[in-house]
Amino acid sequence: MQTKFNIFGEPVELLVLSETTNGGFSMGRQTCAPGSGTPPHLHHHEDEVFSVVSGRFEIYNGDSDTWTEIPENGVVYAPRGHVHCFRNCGDTHGTIQFVCSGSAFDVFLEGLSRFNLPEDVQAIVDYSAKYDIYYPTLPPPTVQEELMEAFA
Repeated sequence: MQTKFNIFGEPVELLVLSETTNGGFSMGRQTCAPGSGTPPHLHHHEDEVFSVVSGRFEIYNGDSDTWTEIPENGVVYAPRGHVHCFRNCGDTHGTIQFVCSGSAFDVFLEGLSRFNLPEDVQAIVDYSAKYDIYYPTLPPPTVQEELMEAFA
């Protein structure tokens, strides 16, 4: 498994692989340009914890539709089943660290690295749905439509 790759043009490094924790968790870092981060999303199987390595980041809470800056030396918990995302709210590049529960998130990220925005939006949504990860601000996955048709 690769441990360094780009996701949507930004470097990600996996520091701890889930295979080394018997599927308990994985850990990584992502470096983001000012204003950049992840789109709002939710996981059905993973909890995430974020901390800032350098720069300034804020986290989005979809339940309250609010952005909150992650304090220096702070840690933020994003539970499964709740919409969240992060973005660099500073004016320089910054690095955020994440710990994600479960055995597949690092595998998901490595696979996600083969897609590009904006041309691969539907492929990203469909790929993510296979991991039960969804983006409420992006088009719905066609994968679910195909599954629904198969059971009709």
